[in-house]
Amino acid sequence: MTLPSGRWTAAHHLDRRALARAEYRRTAPALLELDGLRCAVRDLGLGGLRVEPAPGSRAWSLDQEVSGTMVLRTGQRVAVDARIGRIDRAGLAFFPDGGQWPSAVEIEGERRALLQRHRERRAAPRLPIPAPAAGATGRHTPLRDISAVGLRYALTGYESAPGVGSRIEGALQLDPDTAIEVCGRVVRHAGRDIAVAFDPPGLDPSVLDFLKQRFFPG
Repeated sequence: MTLPSGRWTAAHHLDRRALARAEYRRTAPALLELDGLRCAVRDLGLGGLRVEPAPGSRAWSLDQEVSGTMVLRTGQRVAVDARIGRIDRAGLAFFPDGGQWPSAVEIEGERRALLQRHRERRAAPRLPIPAPAAGATGRHTPLRDISAVGLRYALTGYESAPGVGSRIEGALQLDPDTAIEVCGRVVRHAGRDIAVAFDPPGLDPSVLDFLKQRFFPG
């Protein structure tokens, strides 16, 4: 990756920050497909978008022209023509450069969907899961809490932390006798705790009922 000698210009900084953006800071990032690479988009606006981290499989240069496809949360695919306006150690900033870019309506829809999803996740009642008993044997993933829209679990000693935005699919082992199917994305990583947002429509209510009976009988 080729680092520029200067910082982002003040004009670009003011323009991009002054416009409303869809921010993917506490949720899974959006997807930018770029020359066969899958890039994690952290924010999107009429003035540009930011990718973190920068894909490491190729070199990038300031003012480089690129074309790709942005995949919005609605599943809509939008063509993007851009140039690289900033390169730093965290990632890349792309500025619109051509006739193809998400419209103001599409960006506002994305922003509202993210805010609504955040409110729903916070408002959803959470079921706290008791910690495994001391000396418990067998492989298990200690679940901290779970709701209809997501869960939080603690990594065990033999697990490595998945990256924010990475896809999670498969059976989550709660204890030697209990496992649930999970499909979603990692939205937060704090210490050894991992937060996962489920794919819509979320967790089946029958699974929550089962977990209540399993951990809180009577």
